[in-house]
Amino acid sequence: MSPNIERVWKRVGIVLFLAGLGGWICSAALTFRYQATLPRQPDPIAGNVYPLNVHGIVVYQTRHQRNMLDEIEDSSVAVIAVSVLMAAVHQKKWRKPPSPPWAVESRTP
Repeated sequence: MSPNIERVWKRVGIVLFLAGLGGWICSAALTFRYQATLPRQPDPIAGNVYPLNVHGIVVYQTRHQRNMLDEIEDSSVAVIAVSVLMAAVHQKKWRKPPSPPWAVESRTP
């Protein structure tokens, strides 16, 4: 493989990892926003019947809010997993294997 492909592979893996990390941070921020703004008692008329436990504080969200938060979290984990797999393949394919200690030439005068 050419060094160009190796460089592209590495950069794509880093970008995917950062995108997954950004999604994970976004889902955490959204969770804490929900904690501050959503009702703490179920409200069936508004559709807030799905509980969300945020560090011991239970708030109730709509189905749409629950699905959106789940999609962000799940896709972030999947993107991070893909980037970790890419890093493992990159490490296996393009890195030199470590040389055993007995194969190293000694530099004795």
